[in-house]
Amino acid sequence: MLLCLVFLLWLSAIKAQEIVNNVNIEKENSSQFRVRYKLNRNGDSLRYESIQLMIYRKRGEDIEEVFSKAILTDSADIQTEKTYSYSWKPAPGTLKNGDELQAKVLVNYQKPVAKIEVPPLPLNIPPKANAGGNISIQLPLNLVVILDGIRSFDEDGKIVAVQWRQLSGPTNLNIASPASYKSYVTGNYQPGIYTFELAVTDDKGTRATDLCTISVKAASTNAQPITNAGNTIKKKDSNVVRKPVQYEMPPLKGGPGNALVNILLPGLGHYFVSGDHYGNERNPKVFIITALYAGSIGGAVYYKLKSSREYNKYLQLAQYREFQLDADGNIIGVRGYNQAEATQYLSDSKNSRNNFFILSGVSAGILVADMVYTFLKGNKNKRAWKAEGGISFQPIISSDGRSFIAGVHLNF
Repeated sequence: MLLCLVFLLWLSAIKAQEIVNNVNIEKENSSQFRVRYKLNRNGDSLRYESIQLMIYRKRGEDIEEVFSKAILTDSADIQTEKTYSYSWKPAPGTLKNGDELQAKVLVNYQKPVAKIEVPPLPLNIPPKANAGGNISIQLPLNLVVILDGIRSFDEDGKIVAVQWRQLSGPTNLNIASPASYKSYVTGNYQPGIYTFELAVTDDKGTRATDLCTISVKAASTNAQPITNAGNTIKKKDSNVVRKPVQYEMPPLKGGPGNALVNILLPGLGHYFVSGDHYGNERNPKVFIITALYAGSIGGAVYYKLKSSREYNKYLQLAQYREFQLDADGNIIGVRGYNQAEATQYLSDSKNSRNNFFILSGVSAGILVADMVYTFLKGNKNKRAWKAEGGISFQPIISSDGRSFIAGVHLNF
């Protein structure tokens, strides 16, 4: 008797999706067989090219291929969700009673090339330049004029370059520090409007600008000149004392005094000096120092208490004595302590004490190192602060058309 077996084909390469199923082979008549199979709809839009049918014969323990043919070769004729059949007539002598048949359907296809979508690069947010408010002064000039762009910022990065320049005005003035957020402007001021531009550039090369003006008013006509031999000379008022403008670094702005703050909470003073000398761009990661210090202090306290507990247990065992008495109450024997157990407690107590000393040293080292770093970084910030708004000498040259003033301005 000829046995016909059903053979199911699974293609695991296509996400375990079944491409061909319901494959079976059955006998149509005494000399011919029919193979049926179905193509399923695929979700990956595969393009089928050809279908090949293979039939195997199993005789005893031997398996042999007895038929192989491409039964569909035109991709246009291959449709999904359709059952196909093929009639096969074996050659004489190919089969005999007891043989088993297996049918195998192979589908040749092309998988569409997946489109690789490149995510767009994040857009850079331009920096925000802020040249400060407009300034209004009146001649004769008694104070130093300062341009202030400290309110400039970059939302998604940081500002790496600052540049001041004069765009217009009655005369050309001198910008003392054109590459700093703050800068003095000195020179021969004349009545009129001076326009200045602040340009800032972020770490991605994007530039932004802002404008501010200095409006200069003419000197008041109330001043009475003194006539001397036909020459008009403006007399200096000896009662007017011009004090230099004070520029002190605000508390906790980033100076060396923050080293003392670390005594209260290690890492806090470090945080205050971690940014620039204006207190910007502070790094909160420095509070890892606080966590390390707290961990070492906590460990030291733990081992100190543990050492005391274990040493007390050692003393209890070392002082332990058990007296054996007779019926009349006389001591007939003395039993002492367990020396091995007591020695173990003493050893554990010494180890805990050593750990206490080690962690105490670590915590002290963290505190000292943090204070030293904070002091040095604070000094650096203070020097940078003074370079822009601290102790400095600036020449003052001013004229209102009737008098001329020249001197040196000392800033503290």
